[in-house]
Amino acid sequence: MTSRRINKGPRRLKKNVPSPQSPTLKQPVPLPAGPSGLPTIQLRHNEDRRVRRGHLWVFSNEVSSAPADLTPGTLVRFLTGREELLGVGYYNPRSLIAGRLLDRRETLVDAEFIASRLRRALDLRQRFFQDDAYRWVFGESDDLPGLVIDRYGDVCVVESFSAGVDRLLPLVVEALESIQPWKAIVLRNDASARRLEHLPSEIRVLTGTVDTPHWFTSDGLDWAADLLQGQKTGFFFDQRLNRTAVASLAKGRSVLDVFCHTGGFGLLSAKAGASRVVGVDSSAPALALAQLTAEKNGLTPLCTWENADAFEHLLTHSETFGLVVVDPPRLAVSKNNLSDALKAYLRLNTLALRRVSGGGFLASASCSGHVTREEFRQVLSRAAHESGRKVKIVFQGGQGPDHPIRPSMPETDYLKFALMHVL
Repeated sequence: MTSRRINKGPRRLKKNVPSPQSPTLKQPVPLPAGPSGLPTIQLRHNEDRRVRRGHLWVFSNEVSSAPADLTPGTLVRFLTGREELLGVGYYNPRSLIAGRLLDRRETLVDAEFIASRLRRALDLRQRFFQDDAYRWVFGESDDLPGLVIDRYGDVCVVESFSAGVDRLLPLVVEALESIQPWKAIVLRNDASARRLEHLPSEIRVLTGTVDTPHWFTSDGLDWAADLLQGQKTGFFFDQRLNRTAVASLAKGRSVLDVFCHTGGFGLLSAKAGASRVVGVDSSAPALALAQLTAEKNGLTPLCTWENADAFEHLLTHSETFGLVVVDPPRLAVSKNNLSDALKAYLRLNTLALRRVSGGGFLASASCSGHVTREEFRQVLSRAAHESGRKVKIVFQGGQGPDHPIRPSMPETDYLKFALMHVL
């Protein structure tokens, strides 16, 4: 059958109509506020798919229109290019991450809203941990983007990574105090990530008083932490399950804990029956806290702490150990230095493998979110080749359940960990 074209009559051509890219077109007019009274941010057409699928960030180049002169951190509502509601959240016109969504509904964000999120996050942690020391809020994964709260028994340490959280800080404190009384609430706004939002650095006690060191209990040990000056908020909760995995192999073995910080891997290994522990770190204050923890738990005879550069120590010493741990700080701070970071990881693991006794184990970690799991595996494979060692990965881990991963946000999945048998 021959197809026929249906004649709908003559077509009228529109003359002198500018193209969509024409500079003569007017800029989109900001939309009026919604029922909540919040200012409206509209995304460009077809720029909402990632957010619709569960991501909570809106990037600055995805924004079509916004009210002029909005103060960074203002609560707003986000609309698609078709004027459909995406949700409410913070907006910072000075940041690459311009928007962070708090809720998919147009809802009131007050102290009770935050408290409900805190209670939900607390319930999850209490299902996994018997003690009261853990990461209570892990930002986007707990639907409180840009906010981190670590709990150290009767003290909470709050970190803000966005202008929006900075503005809601009084409500965060009110929400925390509505759950239970605290000896202190500490603000640790000194992370380098705050510079991306053009935010100042500050450390202060918001309520109560803080002892230095502050003592808390985790995994059967009493730990000393400096909540005001220590790295991160004072302790690394994300390695909790990995420390347990390492300790399960420590009985009767000598342990070298490199980048030991306050002795997390080494001290738990000593408690599990290690014959001796050597901890290496470039921070003398961190090692002083490790020593205090060893004394408090009766582990001093087993532990030695060395204030030294980790790479230099691995290179210049020849003694081998039955169990070696390398848990470096974040080496890939951005995609721009990823290549150099991968070289550093390769060198570190090559040196570490040479310090493992035959039949021993190497535990290696990377907390760099820009390093993928496949890149980390390739580093370990190359390190085994360059060190002339045969290795088998017997355990792979990541961050613990108090650092939940949001599948729609790969940025929340950052910690890689491998425990290898070395021949």
